[in-house]
Amino acid sequence: MLGTMGRMPLSLAMVLRRAVAFGTHARIVGVDPAGRITRSWPEVAARARRLAAALRSLGVAPGERVGTFSWNRLPHLELMYGVPLAGAVLQPLNVRLFSEQIAWIARHAEDRVVFVDASLTHRLAGIRPLLSTVEQYVVVADGTVPHPDFADAVDYEQLVASAPDAEPAEPDEWAAACLCYTSGTTGNPKGVVYTHRSLTLHAMSALFADSFAVRERDVLLPLTPLFHATAWGLPYAAALAGASLVLAGADTSPTAVVDLIRSEGVTMAAGVPTFWLAVDQLADADLGRLERILCGGSAIPLDLVQRYHRRGVVMQQGWGMTEMSPSGNLTNVRARLETLPDEQRLALHATQGLTTAGVELRVVGDDGTPQPHDGVSAGEVEVRGPWVTESYYRPDDNSNEIRFRDGWLRTGDVGTVDADGYLRVLDRTKDLIKSGGEWISSIELENHLMDHPAVARAAVIAVPHPEWVERPAALVVRGGAVTTDELRDHLRERVARWWVPELVEFVDDLPLTATGKFDKRRIRQAWQSRLAASESRRSS
Repeated sequence: MLGTMGRMPLSLAMVLRRAVAFGTHARIVGVDPAGRITRSWPEVAARARRLAAALRSLGVAPGERVGTFSWNRLPHLELMYGVPLAGAVLQPLNVRLFSEQIAWIARHAEDRVVFVDASLTHRLAGIRPLLSTVEQYVVVADGTVPHPDFADAVDYEQLVASAPDAEPAEPDEWAAACLCYTSGTTGNPKGVVYTHRSLTLHAMSALFADSFAVRERDVLLPLTPLFHATAWGLPYAAALAGASLVLAGADTSPTAVVDLIRSEGVTMAAGVPTFWLAVDQLADADLGRLERILCGGSAIPLDLVQRYHRRGVVMQQGWGMTEMSPSGNLTNVRARLETLPDEQRLALHATQGLTTAGVELRVVGDDGTPQPHDGVSAGEVEVRGPWVTESYYRPDDNSNEIRFRDGWLRTGDVGTVDADGYLRVLDRTKDLIKSGGEWISSIELENHLMDHPAVARAAVIAVPHPEWVERPAALVVRGGAVTTDELRDHLRERVARWWVPELVEFVDDLPLTATGKFDKRRIRQAWQSRLAASESRRSS
């Protein structure tokens, strides 16, 4: 008879036990208004176990959803482990969404208990009557006075202190551990269920040498919020590696983060390009021991990669989405390309990189036919894998029918893959500009514009045109003195002349989504409003 092995479930309980065994000397630092709090992984684990017991005392049953409304803080990290250890499902609410979307998500998820930072209670106070499924609130102290409407809430520290420190039952690896929601730029947000198994495998992949390569010696700073796809899984990867972890709290201004990077000896940080553009503008910023930046959410301008290279920091572009837990690709330089000139090697970091082991990726044509990996043949990017969802949680539309094909997730990104496996995302299907029957990539135009030293940020949208149907329009936030003619000349050196926008408008700011991407929907609405107002003035 053949033997058996490997029956221990892949669970967050296993991840936490690993942290206790190998992370004894790691520092888990959380920033609060009153100062920095430092704990070890064994201390975090003990509090997570107490929290799991406390949730059961509150009557939270296995499978029920527990919401969090919090910044990147130590209590939030404890909840990321304690809720799944109790057999419940962590449901992180995005504090940057509009109030109506927050209420919709909490109702859709049927959150039973919500943990909320004291400083954020005022955000929930106005919509508390809409949170019809919530039976209990727990306020997490952060040095501020909670809103009076939360006088009946349970105190977090008292709750944890009142519970015993006992090892919980081993979770089923296929059980739901977390329910994250997409940012909902079109329609209502979509729920994505992460299981213990998928989260553990995703965390393991972050330790791969050709992936995030998280090491025991690293000090990780995830600026990506814990409520956004569990901060790209880095809090779980840090535990598996026994690495140190820094949580920045509510103040993620460039100056505050640079101070944190320097004072805590951060070696690896993760965040969206718009943030790293702002940090780069701090010319005298001392980045201390920082070695690598994991950057995702939107495309990175090549010039930004080069500027951080001159600072001695490798900027790696990641690609993925909430539906992918969220990681799928990361830029690395393949061995046969190591001999390329510096400029060409750095340019690889401006692609969407190579697919992580465990994820399968293909580019398909309109009829679903896979396209060759020749760097030219474009199509929609589709993915599948052990941490890629196969369906949405109770969607209120037909997205489960249109977003999935034969086990593959249709990402909505249009791109190419070259012979070396590098993905280049050309655009979102909804953001491509079709001018005179030919496609123009808004992403490529944005990257070239932001490569100009006098451009802080730039977004490109399609606007109607009587002859060409659509033309690109560029909205630019200046970072220095520059004219529209200079920007057009800058683009003519880099793209086909018919790609160059006739319309270039300078604006004070550009709206971002809750995850730091350009909010193209609001940008289009603002453009239409300005156009309508201009036409109204002309007609009067």
